[in-house]
Amino acid sequence: MKIDVRRVADLSKLRLTEDELLTMEKDLEMILAHIERLAAVQVEGVEPTFGSREPEGLRLEPDDPKPGLSRASLLELGPSTQEGYYVVPARESEGRE
Repeated sequence: MKIDVRRVADLSKLRLTEDELLTMEKDLEMILAHIERLAAVQVEGVEPTFGSREPEGLRLEPDDPKPGLSRASLLELGPSTQEGYYVVPARESEGRE
């Protein structure tokens, strides 16, 4: 199966160089070849598995909520705060003039 990588990149709005397009094409060909090999595997009569089995002796801890950090503690971790918020540099929006 051949995929037009340039078209996919255009549809995805990706700007790829010629070298990147060639690399992507080779990678996609390898992935598709692997999928074709997997599709050829005979699985008739093989029971499906829907997840991993819990290994013997492995004890899972309950997922109980635990208290987190306070707002004040988190704000202390930031480089700059003002009136209870982090201060970050302003960023110009794309497309504005």
